[in-house]
Amino acid sequence: MAFKGSVFRIVLITVIITVFSFGAGYFFLSKHYLYTALLLLVDVIYIFRMVAIYNQTNKSIALFFDAARNNDASLTFHTSNNKSLQALYDGMNNLNKHIQQIKLQNEYHEKYYKALIQQSATGLVVLNKDNEIELINEITCQYAGISSSSTNMKLLKIKNEPFYDVLCSVVPEQTITFKNIFNETAQLLLFNATEIKGDEQTLKLVSIQDICQELDEKELESYQKLIRILTHEIMNSIAPLTSISKTLQDLYVKDDEPVKPHEVNEVMVATTVQGLKAIGEQGDGLMNFVNSYRRLTKIPDPLFKLFSIEEWIEQLKILFTEKITDNHIYFEIEIQPHLQYITADKNLINQVIVNLVNNAIDALQQVETERKMKLSFSMNQGNRVIIKLWNNGALIPEELQEKIFIPFFTTKENGSGIGLSISRQIMKQHKGSIGVKSDPETGTIFTLEL
Repeated sequence: MAFKGSVFRIVLITVIITVFSFGAGYFFLSKHYLYTALLLLVDVIYIFRMVAIYNQTNKSIALFFDAARNNDASLTFHTSNNKSLQALYDGMNNLNKHIQQIKLQNEYHEKYYKALIQQSATGLVVLNKDNEIELINEITCQYAGISSSSTNMKLLKIKNEPFYDVLCSVVPEQTITFKNIFNETAQLLLFNATEIKGDEQTLKLVSIQDICQELDEKELESYQKLIRILTHEIMNSIAPLTSISKTLQDLYVKDDEPVKPHEVNEVMVATTVQGLKAIGEQGDGLMNFVNSYRRLTKIPDPLFKLFSIEEWIEQLKILFTEKITDNHIYFEIEIQPHLQYITADKNLINQVIVNLVNNAIDALQQVETERKMKLSFSMNQGNRVIIKLWNNGALIPEELQEKIFIPFFTTKENGSGIGLSISRQIMKQHKGSIGVKSDPETGTIFTLEL
């Protein structure tokens, strides 16, 4: 209604100015100059009134937008006798209240998220495109060895430059581990980065975690698994020895007295010989187990050398040709064209490949259909060599795919359970990894990364 009244008032003033202008022209032509002057005076008054309304409206709108641009939410437009201006003032006052509410909500959310970041058990840092710190939480300050109460965002670069350099160098979708010394205690920190894109700038959120405790827990868990396996194997070996010893003792001791020489018969002698033979065999098994453990704990340090892949493949073919042929296995080797050389300890990597191929051959013997095996060499985007050994033999159950790398764990009747464990250690010595995937769709694939 106010808008319609405003339009009506402007139209009315325009009509008045037009009519009075024509009237002044008529009286001027009739030489009635006094009436002409009066009508022109009225025209001027109405024109100034229109200009005043227009200027006041523009001034109010400009003032409103200046206040909005400067985040000034205290501006309020008071009442006006002009109904059209009052409608404009009411609208701008309502909009200003809405802006104030949004501003308060944003301030609340900002305080909430800042408090959340500060209370996080994970280190969090926000950097802008110039690697200037926008936000840093208390746990990160502890890692970096700086005061969390300081407002100087450049303090980190001054106090702990290596830490700051890692923050700057980590990129999204990448992780960096950093050995940090804090209060004479070594920390192993894991850095992860995430990119946050806004309308005006791009920020980088870096999360920092101390993974020492997690690694210690994993190491302790591994030791506990190893001790359980060692205890199980040793007890299995010793229990029969105790039983045989008791059986032989019962033969030669009666009523707590040794039997007389003339009481020894052929049956007792034969039983003793068989018992001693069993003790010997069981002792040999225990010695083999101990020797396997010694092999597991005494892997030599790798001697890295550059060698030709093609030449190495020819040597591997000689090793496996007879066994592959006897087991009727179709064996394929694939090498990425530009990959010609590998830097590694050839003897140790040979040991890994030989172990994997032998395991694959054992798995293929359990299938009656066409037996296939493929060895491939390639290089990924990180310039790391990827070696894959695939076979379509018996699958490894999902629940066993991680256990097969545990020392002395084996699913084979006569297996030692150390081959894959040694292979994993060798790959770790090469700063690489070994993993397995086994399912009906892909078959079994062991992947080595160097």
